[in-house]
Amino acid sequence: MAVSGSYMAVRVWNSAVRNVFAYGECVRRDVMPSFSDLEQRADQIAEAEYDRLGSAPVRDHCDVDMASLAEAAHDKGLAFYETMFGIRQAVQNLFVVGLFHLLEQELADLCCDGAITAPPPTESRLAVLVAWYSRHFRLDLETIPAWPTVDELRLVANATKHAEGSAVQQLRIRRPELFNNPVLRETHFLAGPVKWPVRRPLSGEHFYVTPEIFQQYAEAASSFVSDIARHFEGHSDEFYT
Repeated sequence: MAVSGSYMAVRVWNSAVRNVFAYGECVRRDVMPSFSDLEQRADQIAEAEYDRLGSAPVRDHCDVDMASLAEAAHDKGLAFYETMFGIRQAVQNLFVVGLFHLLEQELADLCCDGAITAPPPTESRLAVLVAWYSRHFRLDLETIPAWPTVDELRLVANATKHAEGSAVQQLRIRRPELFNNPVLRETHFLAGPVKWPVRRPLSGEHFYVTPEIFQQYAEAASSFVSDIARHFEGHSDEFYT
């Protein structure tokens, strides 16, 4: 048995393209905005703590040091902000990992069809999939225009999961801004990329995927699978076994 290019195009549009696009849109529109008001929430926590401390009963002959109360309230708000900033960064880093592995899984799923006689790939790893697509779909994934960004996405996913290593070393050259804390970058506190080792990207430290960088990768992943669909449309009369 065999599948036609037109059949494969429909599969790609209805699965990989739809799912990869939906993932990127959900993260951008629904997830990341939930962390957008950390400063305001920290101020509210500090104000509530100040009101609580200021309204506490005062012992006889005991003066209240309002400056100390304000400092304690500020510290509580600051602790909230620092904790949530790390969580926000960790979530942003993790969603890039999810994006890359979703892309791998969608590419692997396209190889699994009862009408394709060739056995599917042994694993959902990009290098394995590239070889399988070349051999059985006669499609060189590395010629797709978005490939360089997809390959960079692979490095970002590996750096997030494994911290310091070969992926980090390559990204220091390709995307040095990933190693600059965005808050410090906005205040111009740092003049260039930070060189210290990446140890805790899953705690939101040392490695910084921003919403803008995530969007670039999401658009590249969507473009990548869309071009695969267009490739099959352009070979609609060919058959793959």
